[in-house]
Amino acid sequence: MSPRRLSAVALACAVIPAGILTGCGGGGGKVDVGPAAAAPANAALYLDATVKPTGSAKTSADQALMTILHTSDPGGTIVSQIDKQKTATGKSVNYQTDIAPWLGQKAGLFLTSLGQSSSGAAVIETTNPGAALAFAQTANGTSGQPKTVDGVSVQTAQDGTTAYATVGDFLLVGNQAGVQAAIQADKGLSLGDQSDFKDAIGNLPSDRLGTFYTVPKSFIDALPPQSFDQQSKQQLENAAGDQLNEPAAGALTATANSVQFEATGGTNGVETPESAVIGGVPSQAWLALGIGNLGDTIRHAIDQLKNQIPNFDVAAQQIQQTTGASLDQLESALGDAAVYVQGTTQNTLSGALVVQVKDVALIGRLLSQLQGLLQLGAGGIKPLNLSGGGVGFQINDASVAARPVEIALQGDKLVIGYGDGSAQQSLAPSQTLGSSQPYSTAHDQISSLGADLFLNLQSIFALAESSGAKSDPQYRQAKPYLNALSYLITGSGTDNDKTEFKAIVGLNK
Repeated sequence: MSPRRLSAVALACAVIPAGILTGCGGGGGKVDVGPAAAAPANAALYLDATVKPTGSAKTSADQALMTILHTSDPGGTIVSQIDKQKTATGKSVNYQTDIAPWLGQKAGLFLTSLGQSSSGAAVIETTNPGAALAFAQTANGTSGQPKTVDGVSVQTAQDGTTAYATVGDFLLVGNQAGVQAAIQADKGLSLGDQSDFKDAIGNLPSDRLGTFYTVPKSFIDALPPQSFDQQSKQQLENAAGDQLNEPAAGALTATANSVQFEATGGTNGVETPESAVIGGVPSQAWLALGIGNLGDTIRHAIDQLKNQIPNFDVAAQQIQQTTGASLDQLESALGDAAVYVQGTTQNTLSGALVVQVKDVALIGRLLSQLQGLLQLGAGGIKPLNLSGGGVGFQINDASVAARPVEIALQGDKLVIGYGDGSAQQSLAPSQTLGSSQPYSTAHDQISSLGADLFLNLQSIFALAESSGAKSDPQYRQAKPYLNALSYLITGSGTDNDKTEFKAIVGLNK
C-alpha cells in the first residue's frame, strides 16, 4: 500500500490513540478547559480528545483498542501505521522523533461555520511550541511571508489555504479565518472563559476520552443557507423556543466491552419511555426503532406544524368525513410502536411497522374500509390467512412496491409489513429480539434510559458485503476493525430536568 500524505492536523488526530496508549498525564480538581482556551466564544461546535489520560481512563482505552485492533500492543500498532505515512509535503513521518516530543495532553477542534466552506482550526496542546511549529512547517510547507495577527506570526502552507501558528502552549492549524479566531480567543474572550461551557463540561465524567460541546442556536446559524429554507428554520426555532440557546455537552468514554457517548442539554427534559413493542420484533432484525406512544408523537408533530399547513381545518374535516373518526380519535387509537428491518441480502430484506392499538374496533373498521377501496381500484389484493386469527390483506403490485406489502390486525397489534410473510412473522416471531444476543447485552447497558434504537452492526456489514462492498479496497482494509464492532444502541430520557442521550457501541472480543 502506498503511503498517504497527511497534514499536520490530520497527523495529530491520528496519533491520539497512540498518545493514549504510550503517554501519561496529570489531573486537577478544578475544571480544565484545555484547548477551549483558544476556541472562540461563539464557536458553533467544539470537540476535544484527551491524548494522555491516566488511571482507569487509560486502562479502559487500552482494553478497548486492544479489542478493536486485535493486538496486545495497540500503541505499537498505531505508531507503526503512523510511521508509514508521509506529510502533505511528501516527507516521511516518525512518531517518536517528529511528534511525541511536543504533543501535549489534549487536542481540540472548533468550527465557526459548517458545510463545504467550513471555517475553524485544530488547537493542540504542546509541551514544546517551537518543536510543534517546526513539525507543522515540515508537514505543510510554506507559501509567501508570514502574517502577523495580534502579535502572532501566522504562516500560510504551500497549499495556499491552510494556516498554522503557535500561541502560548497551543499549536493552531486550520484555515486563515480559523487560526485568526483562535489567536484572538486566546488573547481575549474564549469559549473556555464562558461559565456555561465550564458548567457543562464540569458535569461530564472525569474519565472521559473526548468532549463535545455546542449551543444548538449557534450550530444552526453556522449551517450553510441551503441547509434550511427560511420557513423550515423558523418552524424549528418556534418549536424549540429558548431551548435552542441552552448548551449541549457530551463525553466519550470506553470500557473493555464498549465505547460510550453520553450527552445532556436543555432545561426542560422530556421523558421518552421505551416502546413496549421494540423487544417483541423478530430476533433477526438488524434495525429496531422504538416509538413510545405513537399517537402522542403524531399529535405533537401536528400541533407544531398545523399553523404552517394551508387549510388545515378543512383537511381535518375531510379526514373525519372519509374515516368517520376525528384526528383526535385516530391519534388516541395508536399506542407504542416499532419499526424493524431484517435480511442480509437484497432478496431477503423485509420489515414492518408494528403498532400497539388502543381502539381495536376503530382500527379494524378502517382496515376493512381500506381493503375495500384498494380492491375497487387495483389488482393484486388478497386476504391473509393468519394463524392466531385476525384480519389482513396483501398488496402484490410491482407499481406499489418491489415486494408484497401486508397489512394486518390481530388482537391489539397492527402490522404494516414489507415482504411476503412479514405480517405473520411480525405477529408471532419464532424468537423475539428481546430474548436474543446481542440485543439483550446491549439493552442491559442502556436499561436506565430504555432503548430507542438498536443496530446489529455485523448484520449490516453482511448486507453491505452481499451488495458488493467486498470489492471496495477501502472496505477490505477496514474489515478487520469492523469485525470488532457488535452493536449500536441508543437511549434517551431526562436527568435533573435536562434531556439525556446515550449511545453505546458494543465490542466483540
